[in-house]
Amino acid sequence: MSDFSFGEPSKSKNAPILVVGWPGLGGVASSCVRALSQGLQSESVSALNPDPHFELEDIQIRNGLIFQGNLPKLIFQRVRSAANQELILFIPDTQTLDKPLDLARSVIRTAMSTFGIQAVMTFAAVSGILEPEDEPVVRFGTTDFHSGEELAKAGIPPLRSERVVGLNGLILLAAQEMGLKGTCLVSEIPVWGLHSPNPKATRALLKTFCSLMSIRLNFDHLNGQILALEEKMAALRDAFSHESGEPWDSENGFHFESEGQEYDSATERNLTKGEIDELENFFSRAKFDRSQTPLLKAELDRLGVFKLYEDRFLDLFRDLS
Repeated sequence: MSDFSFGEPSKSKNAPILVVGWPGLGGVASSCVRALSQGLQSESVSALNPDPHFELEDIQIRNGLIFQGNLPKLIFQRVRSAANQELILFIPDTQTLDKPLDLARSVIRTAMSTFGIQAVMTFAAVSGILEPEDEPVVRFGTTDFHSGEELAKAGIPPLRSERVVGLNGLILLAAQEMGLKGTCLVSEIPVWGLHSPNPKATRALLKTFCSLMSIRLNFDHLNGQILALEEKMAALRDAFSHESGEPWDSENGFHFESEGQEYDSATERNLTKGEIDELENFFSRAKFDRSQTPLLKAELDRLGVFKLYEDRFLDLFRDLS
């Protein structure tokens, strides 16, 4: 059992902790929260109104008749763990690029006023240099030195220099603004597998979280997914290496080439890990939301890599159609 504790010492040890997982790289963060929801006894207790943060973007057609589409669901669930620590799970369907920090603040305000939360925990993934057979390393980013010391005592190393793109990071900033402590547990995922679900990273994050919280969770469903996925990931790695020649330069990032074709200095780039992660987030959002494609195009142009991503960018429109 871990001696780690979240929140302020003056607050009740059993005051709820908000656990959040927005969709992101590898589907890791949202998979963690959904696994907690399914593996522990949880009940939906509230929801955040999506209207101020999302626009209606589609219609539904049934038997030839049109109906209004649905806005994303932003659900709060309550879990009482075996360690008698109440968890409030926030399970959103999607992220937003339209004032995401405002949405993060709304989540924190609602959780504070409705449930009296004492701290916030999120999950995230960053691209890393690892093989499909490797066990991903879990690191942390936190809002305060005391929590960092406690996490280090629990054997979790800190992130030294990384960016967490999107709401899995921004919600910690919102929590800090409102006087709450917050921590993000971050797992590596292979750079050549950023699009695929990554149950190995999900399992690593959940094992770390459950150890901190003294929670018991069954990982059999993830273990089965991991065995099936490792072979697929190895094939992706080999294909990626074949196309690029040299998949990863630990100092300069990933060097992109395309079928041996030379590019001039205006288009040939060594992308950093942070730039790759941000592009993958853009592609993930644009896959389901056509309104994000102009933002993705602008980012590809800014980085000077549109030619390298052009086929994949155009595939988005084929997928959406």
